Amino acid sequence: FPIVRCYVYTPSIFSQLKHIGIPKIMKSVLALALLVGASAFAPAPVARSAVKTNAVFDDYVGGESAFGADKPYNFDPMGFAEKSPEMVPYYREAELKHGRMAMLAVVGMIAPEFFRIPGDIYQGISVVEAHDALIRNGPMQQLLFFIGFAETIVGIPAVKATMAGERAPGDFAFGTWYLPKDAAKAKKVQLAELKNGRLAMLAFGGICTQTVLTGHGFPFLY
Repeated sequence: FPIVRCYVYTPSIFSQLKHIGIPKIMKSVLALALLVGASAFAPAPVARSAVKTNAVFDDYVGGESAFGADKPYNFDPMGFAEKSPEMVPYYREAELKHGRMAMLAVVGMIAPEFFRIPGDIYQGISVVEAHDALIRNGPMQQLLFFIGFAETIVGIPAVKATMAGERAPGDFAFGTWYLPKDAAKAKKVQLAELKNGRLAMLAFGGICTQTVLTGHGFPFLY
């Protein structure tokens, strides 16, 4: 390879150029040409294979996109799941629980506009006023006690079992008769619950905001 040889013996070439009086700028140009020529024989950089991202979501329902399986939708802009993959079961447990409670809450915000529980205490108040009124008069305190009791004896052990890998997130063995035996159909039902829960969480926030702003119940308009 003559170009490589020229590159190797570059100092001798420069010593010859010095004697014949070629300007320094020409020396620089010649040196650059020699380096470029030598770099042509350098091995090409090996392209790294693309690293799969969001792999932590592979075993979970909910990342499916409406645009196809090759375009998953895993919304985690802060990267919590990637940073702490061991906490993903807890995150999914919390998401399912909040989604289920939000679905019940949306129904609870609409149903009182059409019927009320018997008793004077439940009459003549809006769904927003009901919270403070029922705390003052007792029923909400009882509700807090029973929910706290159930969370202590059921919810906390369930989360511990989930983190230990002994239980799927959100699985209380309730309503399993409704879950299809076919794996693909069962996944579709689980996905429907997850997406309806996510929608309900957004809806509940919107309902509360509209109710406070408008002072009206369902359909929460001015």
